[in-house]
Parts: sequence; structure tokens; C-alpha cells
Amino acid sequence: MTSATHTNHVTDYEVPGLSGPSEDAAAATEFESPNGLDLNNPDPDTEVVNAAAAPPAGGETEAGEPAGGDVAGLPAFDAIVGSYPELADIAEVVIPPDERVRIQNTSVYPWSAICALRITANDGRQFIGTGWLISPRTVITAGHCVFMHDAGGWARSITVTPGCNDAAQPFGSRVGTSLRSVTGWVSSKNREHDYGAIILSAPFDRFPGSFGFATRDDAFLLNAALNLSGYPGDKGGRQQWFMAQRPKSVSARVITYNIDTFGGQSGSPVWVLQNGNRHAVGVHTNGSGSGNSATRITSGVFDRLQSWKSLGA
Repeated sequence: MTSATHTNHVTDYEVPGLSGPSEDAAAATEFESPNGLDLNNPDPDTEVVNAAAAPPAGGETEAGEPAGGDVAGLPAFDAIVGSYPELADIAEVVIPPDERVRIQNTSVYPWSAICALRITANDGRQFIGTGWLISPRTVITAGHCVFMHDAGGWARSITVTPGCNDAAQPFGSRVGTSLRSVTGWVSSKNREHDYGAIILSAPFDRFPGSFGFATRDDAFLLNAALNLSGYPGDKGGRQQWFMAQRPKSVSARVITYNIDTFGGQSGSPVWVLQNGNRHAVGVHTNGSGSGNSATRITSGVFDRLQSWKSLGA
């Protein structure tokens, strides 16, 4: 499958009341073709800000990865397993057969806008995740990548590397300490509100591109081609792996699918490609043998992402 020329920056839009395009419009969405292959309580969205929201000068700097590609001396797989005890019951899974495809050239959009995360928890433990740019300094990810209830709360710091590809860092790295999430996650640990953001103090020297995001109705989502790419721990956490498929089900706040994922892909964008534009419709967070899932971009989530986007413009 080939598609039209794509842009590396798209306009966000909200469909009032989630009354989005019909099934016919969803049928026009496309699966990405990586490497030339064709594939098949209080308001829970109330913002919560970490204590480092206004970091001191120099709090976010360019940074590289430790020699050898390990996370604080631990292989990425061991780091991810050892660092998410609270999420053991909702870990992402590969649903046989494993149909993920490695992205070989991560320096081109949209793969360039997807970031490998190296996270230092408040208690000092190290682990991995995935994020995606929505503006030059705003990275969206899972709430449990920025706030870990069983690891001291807010992460101490997060290294963000767009388009990471083994040792290659085509856009360099930034270390973020200004973090955001919502009360639905921070106060209630509700996986339906498992999303957050990293606000960097400086943009990357070369812009990697950014995703748009949108609300879409149930009918659209159920018939849409969903794309997901991130940095799984079983592949070392430094390689980007992709899969696409139509969803299994949707609910008011969750999109469920049989797209293969693994720990480390938490925070990945779940997006639709339509008329050359890419809009995220969910944030990948968790799963089980019966399906992996994303926190759906609802009207409340959309508004929160818009406010975070403006912080990093």
C-alpha cells in the first residue's frame, strides 16, 4: 500500500460530542507501510503537576545513553520487569503470532516523532517507556511513566530520545524533569486515565516532527486502521517496532486491540492515517492475553493535551 505525501506536523481537532466521521470515513484510514511493507472522582482529567514543574536552570540538558546501551547497568528487559510491580497484572503482551515489524529508518517521520524513554524513578530505579511529540517541547506518554505509585511517585528524570535506533540518536536527547498527569491516575491509579506528559525546557536542535491528536466516535474507531509503534523491552528498548490492526473493541475511555506489544511500549501513540495526516486517538498503556489497550482520547483528554501542547510550543 502506498499513500499520499505526509506532513510532519498536523492540526489537532475535536469532534464535538465525539460525533465523528462515519464508518465510510473510517474505511479511508490507512495502515502505515514501514520499510515498504503492507500490513494488516474529582474530575479525573484535572491536571496534576510534579514538584519539578519549574526546574532550575540546567535541569534539562542534552544527554546520551550509558555505554553499551544498558539502563543503569541493567539490560532493558530486566529494568522494565523490575520497575513496574504495580502494573504486573496489566502488562503489555505479545499475542501469538508475533507480527511486529522493526522500523529500520527512524530518522524520517512519523517514526522520528516517537521517542524512547529512559526513566529514573523517585526511588532511584531505572526503567523504560515510549513517548511521542505533539509540539517541539511536549512529549505525551503513559501516566505510569511519569508517576509510579510503587516507586516513590513522580519520576526523578526522564531521558527523551526521538527516533532512537540502537546506538543512533538522530535528533539527540533531552532530559526532562517537568512532568504532568491527571488526578484519575495520580490519585486513583485508574488505568482509564493513565496518561501524562513531559515538558522539556528546550526543543531538539533539529525538529523530529509531531503528531496531531483527535477525538473520534465509536463507529469510526471500530472500523479504523490503528497504527502503533514504540520501544519494547524484549527487543532491548532501543529499537522501534511497529504493528497495525483494526480494533477489537472500544468503550467510553479505552480502545482494545490485538496489536502485539511488550513492556517498554507504554506511552506509544495509537494513531490513524487519513488523507496524509496522522492523528493519535489513544495512548497505549496496558493489556493482557485477551487484548492490549490504550487510554482513549476523549473530549477531556483532548483538552488536557491541548493545554500541555501549549506549554511546549
